Amino acid sequence: MSDAGHPEQPGDEQWLPPTRGGRRRRRVLRVVLVLVLLPLLYAGSLAVVGAASIDRVAVDGLDGAAGVTNVLVVGSDSREGLSQEERSELTTGGDTGPERTDTILLVQTRGSAVAMLSFPRDLWVERCDGSSQRINTAVQQGGVGCLVRTIQQTSGIGIDHVVQVGFGGFVQVVDAVGGVELCLPRAIADRDAGIDLPAGCQVLGGADALGYVRVRKIDDDLQRIKRQQEFLAALAGEVASPATMLVPWRGLPTVRAIGEAVTTDTGVGPVTMARLAVAARGLASGGAHTVTVPTTATTIDGASVLLASPEAEGVYASFRDGSVLGLAATSVGSAAPRADTRVVVLNGSRVGGLARQTSDALETAGYAIGGVGNADAVTRTAVQHPAGLRAEAERLADDVAAVLGTRPQVREGADGGALTLVLGTDLQ
Repeated sequence: MSDAGHPEQPGDEQWLPPTRGGRRRRRVLRVVLVLVLLPLLYAGSLAVVGAASIDRVAVDGLDGAAGVTNVLVVGSDSREGLSQEERSELTTGGDTGPERTDTILLVQTRGSAVAMLSFPRDLWVERCDGSSQRINTAVQQGGVGCLVRTIQQTSGIGIDHVVQVGFGGFVQVVDAVGGVELCLPRAIADRDAGIDLPAGCQVLGGADALGYVRVRKIDDDLQRIKRQQEFLAALAGEVASPATMLVPWRGLPTVRAIGEAVTTDTGVGPVTMARLAVAARGLASGGAHTVTVPTTATTIDGASVLLASPEAEGVYASFRDGSVLGLAATSVGSAAPRADTRVVVLNGSRVGGLARQTSDALETAGYAIGGVGNADAVTRTAVQHPAGLRAEAERLADDVAAVLGTRPQVREGADGGALTLVLGTDLQ
C-alpha cells in the first residue's frame, strides 16, 4: 500500500521526494540541452532562410556522382535587374547580345574537403546540340541545361546542382558580407572594368569586386581565372566567419541576401544549403585544391581559342572518381590527434561564446580541452606551444582553420604541456 499523499511510482519500491541535489542536476541538464540545441536550431534556421530566398528553375541533364557533391557555379554577363544608373556605376555597359557565361567553375565537396575546377570561357568544345564553339556560348543553345550537358559530355563529370549569379547578384553578395579584404601585390587599373585599385591590403565592395574578377586586359584569361578562384575563397571566408554566421542579426540577413542573389536548380533545399555551408568553411580554410582545365592556344576560323590538352583527361578523371579531394584539406579531425594533446582555448576575439563553441568542435575532433576562458583582445588568432610541441601546434592550427576559416599563427611561448589557442579579432 502507498501513502495517500504520495502514490507509488511504477517500478519504485518506495517513493522519495526529490532532493535538492537532484533538482540541481536536472536544472543543469536542462541548461546543457538548451546550449546544445540552440546552435543546432540556429544553424537549421540559416539553411531554411537561405533556401526560402532562392529563385529556382528546372535544369536538364543533372546527374551527380556517388559519394561527392558537384555544384556548377555559373557567373553570367547578364545585366538583368540592373538599372541604367547601376550599369553605369558598375561599368557593365548595355545589353551585349545573347547571354554568355563569364565564369564556369565546378566545385566538388565531401564534408569540408573542397576542390575547384575552372573551365576557361574560350575553351573550344562540342556543345549539347552537336555544334562546336567556345564553352561560354553553350547557354545560347538551350540555357544552363545545355551548359551542364556540354560539360558532362566534355569531361564525363556528373553534376548535382547549379548555382547561377549575374552581375547584380554578385555585387549584392559581396556587399551583404560587408566587402572582401584582398591584398594586391601591384596596382590594377582598367577603365573598361571600372576599377583603379592601389597595391596593398584593402576591402573591396561589390562594385570594385566585380571589376576585379572581370578585368582581362592586364594579363590573360588563365590569370583572370586564378583571381576568380582566390576571390571566391576570400568571399567564402567572409561568409563563413564566426562574426557573420554566429551572430543572428548578421547571419540571417546575409544568408537571405545570398539566397536572393542567386538562381539554382529546383533540387536545392535546406539540406543542400547546409552542405554548401560546410563546403564554404572548407574553402575558406585555404585547403581547397584548385585547378584549371589544361589547354593549348590555337586559332579556329580566325578566332583565338583554347583546346583541352592531353593532360586534361587526368584532371577530369580525378574529379569523376573524387580522388582530387585527397589533394584538398579535409575536415577537422580527419586524422586523430594525440590523445595526450591538451588545448586551452582563450577568447580574445570580442565574439561572445566563440571560445566555448570552438572548444566543443575541437573536443569532438578528439582533442582534450584543458580549459576555456577569456583573454585580452588580440588582433591575430594564434596557437602558442611549449618547446617540443611544434608539430602538434601546426596540426591544431590546421584543424582550427577547418572550424573557423582562418589559420592561426603558430609560435612558441606557452608554459607547461598544453597548447594555448587564443582567438583574435581577425575572426570578426
